[in-house]
Amino acid sequence: MKRQKNHILSVIISLIFFVLLAGCTSSAFEPGEVLPLQVTEVIDGDTLKGIVNGQEETIRLLLIDTPETVHPSKPEEPFGKEASEFVKNEIDKADEIYIEIDTTIRDKYDRFLAYVWVEEKMLNELLIAEGLARVAYVYEPNTRYVDMLRRVEKEAKRRKVGIWEQDGYVTSNGFHPEVYQEISCDEPTIKGNRSSRGDWIYHTPSSPHYEQTIAEEMFCTEQEAQNAGYRPIRP
Repeated sequence: MKRQKNHILSVIISLIFFVLLAGCTSSAFEPGEVLPLQVTEVIDGDTLKGIVNGQEETIRLLLIDTPETVHPSKPEEPFGKEASEFVKNEIDKADEIYIEIDTTIRDKYDRFLAYVWVEEKMLNELLIAEGLARVAYVYEPNTRYVDMLRRVEKEAKRRKVGIWEQDGYVTSNGFHPEVYQEISCDEPTIKGNRSSRGDWIYHTPSSPHYEQTIAEEMFCTEQEAQNAGYRPIRP
């Protein structure tokens, strides 16, 4: 009987060791880890599908929120389509794409939470800089880049680009398409100029040499100029 008990105890210890060993050698993700990403689908501006470590994941970009395009109970919101197209363009032209994990790896919907890098540029940051996303869903401890993203957002607000064109569209609790109206104007003030070197640059009334600049095209908003292929004049 004693020999039988010893045998059973030995089997139990072996099973425990096997389980612990399997856990140590599993492919669990770690906070702060940077991993290659193969994007398979752009769902909308802040959500992707892709292959990470051989597994398909739904990836939610951390610390940002873009207007809805595919919500089951909400209509498409202004600049949602532009955000999705921007992400697709950045993904298509990138040779290397990575995700960077912050601290908490998954949300309550089992989506993979991450910063997405296209080459050396963070997609989360680019969306905010273009006025296509707001800083949102800031939950500790996933706040590694929140201060930087808020600075970028502040500049986008100052320029009134994209989602910031109209006061009241963006609030702390999301987007409000009911207050948004397409902007048009009888006397556009933003000048689009094409230099002899082939640069497409737009100038606002506060830009240096605005009066001397010859306009090929005129625009009502900076976003309108950017959509036409112009970039802001460098300081």
